[in-house]
Amino acid sequence: MILVPLLCTSRLVHCNVWSYMAFGASYSSWLVLIHSEYHHPWDTFFDAIGFGTAADHQVHHKLFVYNYGHLFSYWDRLLGTYKSPSRVKQFNQWS
Repeated sequence: MILVPLLCTSRLVHCNVWSYMAFGASYSSWLVLIHSEYHHPWDTFFDAIGFGTAADHQVHHKLFVYNYGHLFSYWDRLLGTYKSPSRVKQFNQWS
């Protein structure tokens, strides 16, 4: 799944190879963070600006029909597929 955003970026944004490598490293690091099952200190801020958090992504893994976005939660919120981790019983300890 990480190759699709990289391929799309290479076709849409023409820049040097180092920029692609920086994007790939940043995106793969983000994927590691959202799969960490850990509450990070910046999660409250990221949630406020619409970035998905590890808790948001764990809701996706638990329920499969919510929180599809890996990076942003804008589309999920707009289309009604966002579910707050505080509304899922397992995640109430993070609230």
